[in-house]
Amino acid sequence: MFNFGNLAELMKQAQSIKENVEKAKEELKNEKIVVEVGGGMVKVVSDGLGTVLDLEIDKSLLNENEYPVLKDLLIAAINEVSERSKEVVADKISQATGLPMNMSKFGGMF
Repeated sequence: MFNFGNLAELMKQAQSIKENVEKAKEELKNEKIVVEVGGGMVKVVSDGLGTVLDLEIDKSLLNENEYPVLKDLLIAAINEVSERSKEVVADKISQATGLPMNMSKFGGMF
């Protein structure tokens, strides 16, 4: 025979996890991740969800001869800020769900 008390408790836990995940998403929107590459020549700031909020480029890189260096630094900075935001997301979701970080990366919640 099915125990509806267990189902009710499971539904309550699921709702709690959902609320915690929504709270984590809001916190991630307010998180700031700053990455500097090239000795600080390029700086990228993103929120915890990986949205780039700001980009600073040293003026010495803004000439035609430095274009390849600038391009490489921008790619490196954007990739690094993206990776860091994924780590922040995994940590927040782990906290919200109680799952280990490596498990919370799965499921496409973000």
